[in-house]
This record gives sequence, structure tokens and C-alpha cells, in this order.
Amino acid sequence: MPLAVVVPSYRPDERLPDRLASFRASGFRRVVVVDDGSGPDFQAIFDAVSKMEGYIVLRHETNLGKGVALKTAFAHVLEDCPECIGVVTADADGQHAPEDCRRVGEALLDDLSAIVLGTRDFSYRNVPFRSWWGNNWTVMLFSIFYGKRIPDTQTGLRAFGRVILANLLKVPGTGYEYEMAVLCRAARSRMQLRFVPISTIYEDDNSSSHFRPLRDTVRIYRVLFGNVFSRL
Repeated sequence: MPLAVVVPSYRPDERLPDRLASFRASGFRRVVVVDDGSGPDFQAIFDAVSKMEGYIVLRHETNLGKGVALKTAFAHVLEDCPECIGVVTADADGQHAPEDCRRVGEALLDDLSAIVLGTRDFSYRNVPFRSWWGNNWTVMLFSIFYGKRIPDTQTGLRAFGRVILANLLKVPGTGYEYEMAVLCRAARSRMQLRFVPISTIYEDDNSSSHFRPLRDTVRIYRVLFGNVFSRL
């Protein structure tokens, strides 16, 4: 599959190389991992990944945020991976099964101008309350403000064609709010959005997540509301 998997990572556990190994086995051309300033204690984990065939590790000296990490990977694919006609973004914490990543990638190949979102079922009992509440509330607000119902606004499993990566580099945002900004830009531009149901996976009640509930939620909603008011 002529796609790259992009994985932003901050202070991962030792299972990261094993989790990532299955992406190449699933047929992806490249796997681009961004060490977002994890520090020397995590050097050995990323060194192990960099030695794997078809895997590239890009490094930030300090923690810059998920949005910056994604943009770093997108820029790398544009400049150094001409064989890749698109990317699939996946999280480093085991939430995204390789087979789901492949199905999202295959949906992108059907229409490289679309944005494909892997959407989870938030009715499952194993979904942490903060994730269930946050997603359902945001889905409702997004639908009201933008006239588009997106079943999972918080999903990190997304696919983008190479043709739009340069535009994604211009979308503002450094942290988790960047992913919301991308959805707002897509809705305002009337871009085609496609949804692929994926497994709902939360390991250890999502304890490995670096999402800061108060700070990051405020930044996400600032983007959500700010884009609405900018149109008035």
C-alpha cells in the first residue's frame, strides 16, 4: 500500500516497537514516528524503532505538542517520501489496531481528495467516562455550528492524501487542538469526509494518554468556538 503511517509519540512505554512492527506487516510503505521531546530516558525505545526496516524516527529536542509532531511528519513525507501518495495517522498508545489502520488507508485510496476518519463506537462500556462525555458533547456542538455530524471528533486515526498535506501544514495549532482545527477547516471548505468504523480500544482505562483534561479541552473548544465566531 503506497501510504505512510504517521505516529506522534511522547514518552512511550517499551511496547512501542512491537506495536509499530505490525504496521509494515499490514502492507504500509513507510512508518514515520515522531519523538516529540521524550528525553534521554526513552532514547533506547526510539533507537529500536529506527533500526526496523522501513521505519523512520524524527526527533524534537523538546516537547512541542501533537499538532507540531504531525506537521513534522507531514513535511517529511512531502519532502522525502515521494513514493507515498498519502498518510494514515495513528496514536502510539495501542488504541488503533493495524487492521483498522489498513481499512482507513484503503478507504483513502478510493478518493485521495477526501479525509477519512476512523470512528469508534462510544456506546461501549469500556469507554472512560471523560472520553464518552467529551466526544458526545463535541459531536453535538460541531453538528450545530458546522452542519456536519462527525461520529468521533476526537479520533486520532485519520487518513489524508498527499494532495492536501501542504494545506494541512498551514492549519494553526500545536497540541491536540490541531486535530479539531483540521476538522473545522474541512467543514468550512466543504471537503469530503468519509467515516470508517473501527475498534474501540482503551488500554488500562487510557492511563497512558498525555491528554490534559482541563488545559487541552479549553484549547480544543477555543478552536471550535473561535472558528464559528470568525465567520460572523
